Amino acid sequence: MKIGIITDIHENVTVLETFLRLADKSSCDHIICLGDIVGYDSRFQNHPFRRSASLCVSLIRSNCRWVVAGNHDLFAASRLPSYANGFIYPDQWFSMTPRERRAASNGMVWSYDTEESGDLKEDDREYLKSLPEYIFVNEETTGMLLSHYICPDFTGSTTRTAFKQKHMNELWNFMQLNKISLSFSGHSHKQHASFAHRYSLPFIKALHSVPGDRIYLGEDVSLVLLPPLTGLKGRTIYAVLDTGSMLLSLIHERI
Repeated sequence: MKIGIITDIHENVTVLETFLRLADKSSCDHIICLGDIVGYDSRFQNHPFRRSASLCVSLIRSNCRWVVAGNHDLFAASRLPSYANGFIYPDQWFSMTPRERRAASNGMVWSYDTEESGDLKEDDREYLKSLPEYIFVNEETTGMLLSHYICPDFTGSTTRTAFKQKHMNELWNFMQLNKISLSFSGHSHKQHASFAHRYSLPFIKALHSVPGDRIYLGEDVSLVLLPPLTGLKGRTIYAVLDTGSMLLSLIHERI
């Protein structure tokens, strides 16, 4: 079985439609979306392509078997994440001005002060509001944890980053509790995939760049952090997992 995996679309219809055509050409049986379907900040995305939050939501609903919520999806749906790293969201969080959110958050959570408005319909928001923060997938012999970012911040709503091995302990414990050995996330917007292994020495950094575009995933407890579908100038990146050989291929395409 082949599974296409994408993350961080950020309202870019052009790259999403390109991926869907290529996924069909690659005979993907199913598609996973790791969140941030919506959310547009021209400082970072600056898409010279078609942009539509509503159309991206529609395409994801029609084509993806498994979808989890990213931090931008939750904000667009006026839904608070389950984890806030100690921050207590004010009751009026979603009605506050960007400046008020920035002042209240004190840098602990994303304040979305430069988020631009989109074309979401109420039905789109209800769909985003319904998305789970994480999913367990068991297909054939493959057990996977899917989330936008790393446990306990499954949605990537806080400014907490995992850069040391000790920051990964909650993820490893969560995976062990649920008997899962492989986890996929996005959110980082790195140009290359990154890899974390449970049994790395504790003083070594948590995430390491993957040296190539073909990775054989074994049975060891591991996390793969995937690059974004959008946000890279003139190109897009997505992943295809062959669950028979456990080969993960990163596909680079010019747009």
